[in-house]
Amino acid sequence: MKSIHVIKIEKSLFKDDLIKNIDFLKGKLLEFWTSIEKFLDAGIGYCIIHQNEVVSICFSGFVVGNVHCINIETLKPHQGKKLAQLVAHHFVNDCLKNNAVPYWDCMEMNKPSVAVAENLGFEKVFEYVGYEFLLE
Repeated sequence: MKSIHVIKIEKSLFKDDLIKNIDFLKGKLLEFWTSIEKFLDAGIGYCIIHQNEVVSICFSGFVVGNVHCINIETLKPHQGKKLAQLVAHHFVNDCLKNNAVPYWDCMEMNKPSVAVAENLGFEKVFEYVGYEFLLE
């Protein structure tokens, strides 16, 4: 894929009027953080820009101490192009350079996520059972 740019998620990115779908990035961050400012203060994140559009993101979904839980997403039209691996690579390198621990958590049935994690050198340490229920 030509003309892609890996960019750190910083305050200046949200002021870039050329990014067509900045609301996609904001929405994803706000699924995990109470504000963009809190993410910028405590989280780490990278995105891939292609033709002025955010097409893949990898960021701290939450942080506990120095452990950063990875959240990653690539837009459907751009999946299968190794963008998740590229953006996650930048995220992991940033974590390691800053004495942060990247933590990868996904369901075993999410084969693409498992593949990206393994390609980056992550190893399964433990498994757990999770339950989902509706709160009304």
